[in-house]
Amino acid sequence: MTIAPDSSAPDQPPIRSAHPPRSPLLYRMQRAVIGAGLALCAVALGGGALILLLGVPALLTPLLLLFVAILAIPLAIGAVLTPPVAVTGDGLIVYPMFGPARFVPWGAIVALRPLALNPADRPLERLLRGRRNTPPGEGAWVLTRGALPVSFQLAAWLTGLGRFAVFGVSDVTHRDYPALLAAIRAHTGLSVQPGIRDSGRTW
Repeated sequence: MTIAPDSSAPDQPPIRSAHPPRSPLLYRMQRAVIGAGLALCAVALGGGALILLLGVPALLTPLLLLFVAILAIPLAIGAVLTPPVAVTGDGLIVYPMFGPARFVPWGAIVALRPLALNPADRPLERLLRGRRNTPPGEGAWVLTRGALPVSFQLAAWLTGLGRFAVFGVSDVTHRDYPALLAAIRAHTGLSVQPGIRDSGRTW
């Protein structure tokens, strides 16, 4: 994937550094799998809804729709968990797998949390690189407010990071991760810290 200015957003600030996927092949494979899964879920939801509208007797249809909707949630989150990122003077540009790029001002970034990267949790990468060549990796969750859509908020909810919109950056998923993290820290004054308690909730 090549990160370039979005021609549909003329006010987009100039890019200072780009951090595309570290492994373009792995990213394309993930994008194909997630895209196919979301497409199948959309077809199943549409077909089930049509059956209900037509009044065709099907006792299991509501349960099937619920199951497909639940299945679609992790797929949608997978499309935004570790997106390619570009650094500008005013903030970050985040590139989800699907849909338009999103601009995140520096002021919208409220916290950085540790992102654990266990090779056992990345079976596709282990298959491509081999077990011994798959590094443990290090990274950070970037917690934001008011700049990203609901799919990023669902990601925060499922990863236990509270009521934020979140995406991850790491040395496994992003090129030149140290420079990316250094830019975020320099512009926000934040450092990667473990979760704290805020109003009785861990985030």
